Amino acid sequence: MAYMTDENGNYKRTVRCGYCYEKGHNKSACPQRKRDLKESIERYTKELADSTAPADDWQRKNTERYLQHSKTQLHKMETRGQNRKCGFCG
Repeated sequence: MAYMTDENGNYKRTVRCGYCYEKGHNKSACPQRKRDLKESIERYTKELADSTAPADDWQRKNTERYLQHSKTQLHKMETRGQNRKCGFCG
């Protein structure tokens, strides 16, 4: 839990991001994390498409796993709360 002060000097509770440690948002809504995920997806895609990259099977599989993980995390961030419904009335 992080604390901020309002215009009257009173303390106010807020959240702190677990990724960039800024106040006011959490890890699931972090703009820095979203930017980093998009950059890593581009980098991994380019690395897999590069024909001069070593053909080591382990390295290729590892890059594919990192690419898939980054895509999954970005998809979670972008689609969070879209299908949310009220638990009482539906």
